[in-house]
Amino acid sequence: MKRILCVLYIAALALALPGCGGEKASAPFDPMADAKTLLETQGVFTGSLTEIEQATACALYGIDESTVTTSAVYGSTSSAEELAIFTFSDEAAAQNAGELLGYRVEDRKEELENYLPGELPKLDKAVVEIRESSALLVIAADYGPVDTFLES
Repeated sequence: MKRILCVLYIAALALALPGCGGEKASAPFDPMADAKTLLETQGVFTGSLTEIEQATACALYGIDESTVTTSAVYGSTSSAEELAIFTFSDEAAAQNAGELLGYRVEDRKEELENYLPGELPKLDKAVVEIRESSALLVIAADYGPVDTFLES
């Protein structure tokens, strides 16, 4: 049931996004450059994140690695914080990945509910965004800088 709600939520967001901002088209994410920017922005993450190899990241998120052209994925072993940015061979693969990233957020909520309940607010505000043939997931300590990054 949670997966169905997550899919509906992501679909609603995808439909609403074209109406936002109007005049400025968002460029696809650049995994290496955008990850560097977010990792170096003060306050986004509470601690250091560890880089996760592409094959491991694809297995973690359930993404078909053959559709990934580049990625930058980082995670924490002591908090819910994550950063995952992928570019794909086509927009359909990016849309599929967006759904899978949404599932990841829901799964993490279930995993951490009893283990690290203080991390749940971070997951409630998690950002999953698709831009053309790219996808981004951010689970952060402070979403103000993330919002500023996404608006730029």
